[in-house]
Amino acid sequence: MYKVTKVEPYNSRLKVYLNEDKPFVLYKGEIRKFKIVENGIISDDIYNIIMDTLFKRAKERAIYLIEDSMKTEYQIVDKLKKGMYPDEIIDRTVIFLKDLKLIDDENYAMLYIDYKRKSRSKIRIIQDLTKKGIKRQVIDNAIEDSELSDTQALSYEIEKKKNKYDLSDRNQYNKFIQYLMRKGFKYSDIKSILDVDIYY
Repeated sequence: MYKVTKVEPYNSRLKVYLNEDKPFVLYKGEIRKFKIVENGIISDDIYNIIMDTLFKRAKERAIYLIEDSMKTEYQIVDKLKKGMYPDEIIDRTVIFLKDLKLIDDENYAMLYIDYKRKSRSKIRIIQDLTKKGIKRQVIDNAIEDSELSDTQALSYEIEKKKNKYDLSDRNQYNKFIQYLMRKGFKYSDIKSILDVDIYY
């Protein structure tokens, strides 16, 4: 049995608190259907029906997010938490998605590295993947298995952007170096490829 400790408005829906736990969100029609009222009691059977309802909704939400673009486990969990789904529902949804190979952080990291390896430094790629919630060990393994090369990425970036700068002008040259360093490339690598002696 579960005691309803609070019911409060949340946009067009209602937040329901049970036994002082974190709230979950239901539509007003569902509140009426399950006869949820403050200080009321929810049976185990009704609770299970509610959780099944939320699980179905969480799966639909997660699949919608993945249809737009690939997501990491962290990104899916973050979105569902913001949607106020209970932890148990989030855990069930992640297992469901993993079983269907709809989320796979190892594969995500490999594909991301392959896509970005010509234009981003190793440091920048590690930062990007870390922000997406991928564990460092997974990132390191993906880098080890990839053809990631800072030299290749730096050469590509220099070729792509060098015409925007007058490299015979010291200020422009330095600005170009600063731009490349902000992209995560090492100063020594930049200098060796640009070869300052060509310009001065």
